[in-house]
Amino acid sequence: MSRTRLRAATGLTVFALMAFAAPVAHADAVDTRVQAVGLLETGGPTLSRAAETALLGSAAELSAFLATGQYYAKDTDDRILVNQAMATGGPIVRRDAQKALDGTPADIREFLAHGLKISREIDDSLLVSQLMSAGGPTVKRRGQEAMDAGTDQALRDFIERGWQQAKDIDDRITADQVLTAGGPEVKAAAQKALDGTPEDVRYFLTLWRKVAADGDAEVTAVTQQTDAVRAALAHKDKASAQAALAAANLVARDARKANADRLAAQQNKARTDAQAAARADADAKSAADAKAAAAAKAKADNEKLLSDAAADPSLVVPNGRRASAYLLRNGGPAVKNAARVALSGTDEDVTTFVHTVLPAAQESDDRAAVAAIAADTTAKAALRQAAQTALAGSWTDVQAFLRTKAYPGKETDERVEVGQIMTAGGPAVKDAAQRALDGTVADLEAFLATGQYVARTHDNRILVGRTLTEGAEVQAVAQSVLDGPASYLVPFLQDGLGKARDRDVVTKQHVDAIDALIFTAGKAIQNS
Repeated sequence: MSRTRLRAATGLTVFALMAFAAPVAHADAVDTRVQAVGLLETGGPTLSRAAETALLGSAAELSAFLATGQYYAKDTDDRILVNQAMATGGPIVRRDAQKALDGTPADIREFLAHGLKISREIDDSLLVSQLMSAGGPTVKRRGQEAMDAGTDQALRDFIERGWQQAKDIDDRITADQVLTAGGPEVKAAAQKALDGTPEDVRYFLTLWRKVAADGDAEVTAVTQQTDAVRAALAHKDKASAQAALAAANLVARDARKANADRLAAQQNKARTDAQAAARADADAKSAADAKAAAAAKAKADNEKLLSDAAADPSLVVPNGRRASAYLLRNGGPAVKNAARVALSGTDEDVTTFVHTVLPAAQESDDRAAVAAIAADTTAKAALRQAAQTALAGSWTDVQAFLRTKAYPGKETDERVEVGQIMTAGGPAVKDAAQRALDGTVADLEAFLATGQYVARTHDNRILVGRTLTEGAEVQAVAQSVLDGPASYLVPFLQDGLGKARDRDVVTKQHVDAIDALIFTAGKAIQNS
């Protein structure tokens, strides 16, 4: 073969090899990105963040991540999972989790794959045994049935639901036994509890049974002393009668002090618990607000990425990749699918995503959202019709509808709704509703979305505050309600207040009966 032909043949061979190698290399690169995208979507928080960083970095960084980085990130996520299991688990889970953490990454993986389930099953068995030991006959029987079933699900069902249901039955049995054996005040309190809810029975058994028993004991002691007054007077022994009357008064004073101390301790604990709940509620709200603010910022940052890419062709690929990573986490179904393809693909795929695929996917998701409103049989007919009209129009029409949810007569409907809330509301609600009615459409919508709830909470706090002038039982609960989160207000006003008032009535009846015994005995001494 001549050198010319050899060079030609060699050139063709090299070209063929390059032509073959390029698609292979391209396919390998895409497969690598697909693998990393899968880890981003399915991995724990550390692995997901690491995958995203690698996907937005260089080819070398992506290769390093897949070669080693993913495993380090997965190990970190696994350790987090084990620590979370420790924080919520029983003694066996805590022991075995710590043992895994003290070991190798393989020990941790083995614990998460198999050991954690076994440890939880042992903890569940121990807890069921403890509940059975402390429980009544129904708890014992149903706990044994759960143990005999031989499955962790049976144990879980008993712990999460069955135990309380069985305990409620046992509590009613106990309350009925207390009713049978108790004095007049215990009988009355037990019967009232049995006529109420399981919570009423629990309250009686844990607290009011002793109050009622103390009341019966006080009646017995005071009656004995007032009987002694009459006996002494029958024997013309006025000094002994006065001593017996003094003893009766002492019994009553001691009983009043004991009850006041009980209420003070009860109130102090309730206030401490309520203040802790209020702090937790405030912390949760603060965290939610921070999360919402971060989400809004991330959304704004992503929109800027895309707008900058539209203005500067050199930013299309880098900004498009970052945008696809964000949208893979936060987009609608069609946008997520498009973002997945872009993030997994080549620079050309990203360019196509930014210029054509993303807008089409966004329109698809927007139309799906409007179609869901149009198909919602619980929505107003006018709203559904407006959704249908928007669907028949352009994407701009669809976007406008999603922003405003506007339909003919919407403002009238909102004014009617605000008026109804105003009629039924308290002073703060009425004032806020009137301001909304005097304002703009935006004011109406703000009132319906949030303002009414803020105003109603204010009204409810005023209502609770007014009860602080009522009886001691009401005061003891009301102050803790005011110290607690807003979620404490309505349950107190709808249920707790009435029960506390009932307790105040019972207490007054008891004190009046004691005072009548002592007054009658004192009169007898005066008239002797």
